[in-house]
Amino acid sequence: MEKFKEHLQKYLDEKTITSLIDSFNKKEQKGLFLNYLKIKDEEFLKEFPFVKPHPYVEHGYFYDKDDYNFGISLIHELGGVYIQDPSAMIVSSLLPIDENDLILDMCSAPGGKLVQASLALQNKGQILANDLSFSRALTLLSNVERMGLDNVTVTSLDFKRIYKNLPNYFSKIILDAPCSGSGMFRKDEKMIKDWTYEKVIKNSIIQKELIDMAIYMLKEGGTLIYSTCSYSYEEDEEIVEYALNNHKDVHLININNNIKGYRDPSYKETIHLFPSINDGEGQYIAMFRKDGVLVNKELEPLIITKENKSKGGKRVIETYKVNHLFKDEIMKYAIRPGTFVSTAYEGKNDLKYEHHYARTQLFGKNCLNISREDTLKFIKGEPIKVNSDLEHIFPTYNGLTIGYMSNKKGVSKNYYPKGLRKIIN
Repeated sequence: MEKFKEHLQKYLDEKTITSLIDSFNKKEQKGLFLNYLKIKDEEFLKEFPFVKPHPYVEHGYFYDKDDYNFGISLIHELGGVYIQDPSAMIVSSLLPIDENDLILDMCSAPGGKLVQASLALQNKGQILANDLSFSRALTLLSNVERMGLDNVTVTSLDFKRIYKNLPNYFSKIILDAPCSGSGMFRKDEKMIKDWTYEKVIKNSIIQKELIDMAIYMLKEGGTLIYSTCSYSYEEDEEIVEYALNNHKDVHLININNNIKGYRDPSYKETIHLFPSINDGEGQYIAMFRKDGVLVNKELEPLIITKENKSKGGKRVIETYKVNHLFKDEIMKYAIRPGTFVSTAYEGKNDLKYEHHYARTQLFGKNCLNISREDTLKFIKGEPIKVNSDLEHIFPTYNGLTIGYMSNKKGVSKNYYPKGLRKIIN
């Protein structure tokens, strides 16, 4: 910790450093973001009266794990909430949204900032959610499905390979850059032991590469949000300095002055959300705008299909819904090109709707409300009886779609994914 303290002296005074380090011993503040397209805030507060509204983020909340263990709750399982650090939650809340935006979330996993951006678009626009790590991209995909996000393409690609083919392409970019992770010290003691100045410098090099690519791909008049969970000047203000010195067509946008935090005198437009000042684990945020006037084309939703083979060798037609089809050099890396709607098998008059599509449904004609008891059975993978003539049913509980079931000749089949089945009390 002494080496860490010494390197903070590059830009912080002794009092600020002491206050910051002392805050590492305080209890972690838990936070969540509400899926407000499915649950109204007043309904959520009625059911969970001990949560506390976030002072800066609409639909964001603080909570105490002694009051509610949301991580193993039914509302979490059904995509009603996303658990997120309260300071990280502020990042996407600053993003100006247009319904025709093409947004890149460049280092997206596990997906908190993506969730906020997707919901703010109200199922409009299209977001490219990417993570270089394939395993992390799969975690990202699981959160896209759980939350029922209907405007996301998930990829695992290295932009160094393709960014030159995407000049002035995205209207908004979220770059939550990989970093040395000092903003996680209070949350995970291992991060303290793993921290080295060499790691800071190594990440700084990567961050400069990423911001170069992001600015190149940003449309004229577009907005780029850069963030890290690092307290290091070399990963924060120095990256801002590098961007401004090397890209004369971008300038800083001032972060809302009502948000408490530390602002370096040289870059007062940016902000450090220290846990000694804010409730949260710490985040650095800088916003850039590219010179020019932003022009977004009106997006037209479309259906695309992919052909695969079943285990038995038969043709399987997969159907996806997107609001915009990204360029081929992106789509060939897509783990999920859009909302996975349905699967049809060759030789069978048998269309099956997918879990992802089911979770996007909001009060449609095929949505059927069921009891809590049946909801818990359904999540375990058990069949449930319904009084309905509908062949395709999306069972719901308190406005949250659970999944998909078929209902033929009085025989129902539960299609809750086997890998997600669990017991919830």
